[in-house]
Amino acid sequence: MISMESKVFDLLVLCMFAAFLIAIVSTYNAFVEKKRSLQLMEILVGILEADDPNLDGHSLHVHNLCMAIYEFLPYSYRLKVRQRDLHYASLLLDIGKLAIPREIVGHSGKLGQSQWEIMKKHPDFGVDILDDIEGFPKVKEYILYHHERIDGKGYHQLTGDQIPLGAKIIAVADTYSAITMNRSYRATLPYAAAVSELKLAAGKQLDEYLVKVFCNIPMNKIDECLEDVRRKMDRFSYEGKD
Repeated sequence: MISMESKVFDLLVLCMFAAFLIAIVSTYNAFVEKKRSLQLMEILVGILEADDPNLDGHSLHVHNLCMAIYEFLPYSYRLKVRQRDLHYASLLLDIGKLAIPREIVGHSGKLGQSQWEIMKKHPDFGVDILDDIEGFPKVKEYILYHHERIDGKGYHQLTGDQIPLGAKIIAVADTYSAITMNRSYRATLPYAAAVSELKLAAGKQLDEYLVKVFCNIPMNKIDECLEDVRRKMDRFSYEGKD
């Protein structure tokens, strides 16, 4: 005969097992939902940039590069910035350009002083656009300060440690992307020349340690970041026309 204590024990085990399964399913569903939201955001950002030759997947490229940098960061650094926040901030870094006149964003030559002053406001416009979204404080902070310089000569004149780590990561990725992707107003640079430019900017414009991290990422992995963007933009351009 099975004792009452044995039945109670079996019931407790079943309850614990059921709770474990529920936790696994909930975690999986949260993971799937997060992945789905990021994929949808990629599509929307890609379509928005598809018709602009001076963007053409720039935000997707910055995002991929940020994820590569994050992967190669030491654990102590990764504790300081949530990957989720970096995902969203790097995809939405230029969302504020939607509030900039098209003739300025798509300008093929050097911007005039008045035009440049308007362009410099795009991080602030981006934060304004995202203002009503809850749970995005770090995302908005990274977007707002991604054009800060270590020497304090950036858009908001923050210096060194005043600049959030996530914004510093985006700044490195944004700089590399800007000088290696096609632009109507200047020639692109190959990997070696672009890395040399990053090293020259280290300690003045860009965080010196993060530039070292970037330069230690295998070149093929950096190349894959752009190849992925090209594949996606081919599809988004088609979808945008439909």
